[in-house]
Amino acid sequence: MHIEMNILFTLGSLVGLLVGGGLLKLVNYLARGRIQFMYAICGGILLGLLFFDILPSTWHLYDLRGVLLGIVAGYIIMLCIDLFLHKQNSEILPLQALILLTVAIFFHNVITGITFGITDMHQSASVFAATLLHQVPEGMAIMTVLSIAKIPNIFFLLIITLLSLGGSLLIGESVQASSLKLQALSTGAAIGTLSFVIFHEIIGKTITHFRNLHVWLLVSLGVLIIYVYQYSLSLLHGH
Repeated sequence: MHIEMNILFTLGSLVGLLVGGGLLKLVNYLARGRIQFMYAICGGILLGLLFFDILPSTWHLYDLRGVLLGIVAGYIIMLCIDLFLHKQNSEILPLQALILLTVAIFFHNVITGITFGITDMHQSASVFAATLLHQVPEGMAIMTVLSIAKIPNIFFLLIITLLSLGGSLLIGESVQASSLKLQALSTGAAIGTLSFVIFHEIIGKTITHFRNLHVWLLVSLGVLIIYVYQYSLSLLHGH
C-alpha cells in the first residue's frame, strides 16, 4: 500500500472518531447531562458492533477453534489489566473503563487493518467510506467514557490519534503471508477484549446505578441504533 493511502485512511479514521465524539457531546447536551443513560446505550452500541459486524465476518473466514482460543486469551488479558487496576490507588479507578475500552478498540482496529492489508479492500471507495463511518460508534464510546471519568477533551484527541487505522493497515500489509491460525487467534482476541468491556465494565457497572430492566432497555436501544447504522452502511456498500 502506498504511503499516501495510509495517510488517507489515517485521516479518515480520525475524522470518523471525531464525528462520533462530537455526536456524543451533542446528544449529552440535548439530554441535559444524563451521561449515565448514554453509558448504557454505549454498551448496546458496542454489543451491536460485536454481533452485527465482528462475529458475522469471523465465523466463515477462520477456524472456530483458533477464534475460541483467541477469545479466551483476549478475555484473560483484559481480566489481568482489570485486576492490576483494582490494586492501584482509588484515584485511578475512574480511568479503568477508559483504559480497558482503549485496549479493546485497539485490538479491533488492528484486526480491521489486517483485513484491509490481506484482502486489498482498501482499493474500494465504498469500503473506504464504510470504514470512515465505522469509526463513528467507537468515537461515541470513547467520548462517553471520557465524560464519565471527567477527563479533559484534549485526551480524546490523543486517544483517537493512537487508535487511528494508519498503523493497523501497515501491520495488515506485514502479515499478508501469515497463517490463517494467527489471524484467527488475533480476531478472537479482538472479540474477547471487546466482550469483556461490554459485559463486565459497561453493562455490569451500569446495573449498579439502574434497575436491570432499565439497563437492558437502554442496551437494546443501543443495539437497535447500531443495527440500523450497519444496515445503512450495507446499502452504501451495495452502491
